[in-house]
Amino acid sequence: MKPGQPTLLLLSIGGLLALSLSLAEAKESDFNQPVTIDAGRQLVELVDNKVTFSERVEVKQGTMDVRADKLVVIRNEQGLQSMIAHGTPATYYQILDSGKPVKAEAREIHYDMKARTITLLKEAKLKQNDNIVTGYRIRYHIDKEQMEAESQGGSDRVTTIFLPEQLQDMNKKETQN
Repeated sequence: MKPGQPTLLLLSIGGLLALSLSLAEAKESDFNQPVTIDAGRQLVELVDNKVTFSERVEVKQGTMDVRADKLVVIRNEQGLQSMIAHGTPATYYQILDSGKPVKAEAREIHYDMKARTITLLKEAKLKQNDNIVTGYRIRYHIDKEQMEAESQGGSDRVTTIFLPEQLQDMNKKETQN
């Protein structure tokens, strides 16, 4: 390893951990609120148990706010199964129990209720405080409180950005230990 690599690795892990823990603190009261979907158009396909919303779609549940060009909702006898928001980009915003907002965007945002995962796909970007993670795919496992970011391969990479103040604070903590 080159000098400074362990520090950067620890900073990277710390940033990802901070983001995943922040998502774990999503406002619990939000999940008890009704989901409201506002759109210019709605297509119900009863045979497929699918509803497609289009034209400036807005989804709200408590402090959660999703904006998309199109939203596909799948349900079955057990209720809602998944929602897939498509956009250029589709956006996600929520205020956490800590009072801090989390923002995300991607070409597709998948919410799988059964697997309890949120997946940002294609040009994915997740921002909480001043930490930013980008990649082709960012997946958050709600039950495991685990986040993973992936590149598509080739020259595409996963990137985590910290502000200089955060690096200085972390370096101070390392030297104190």
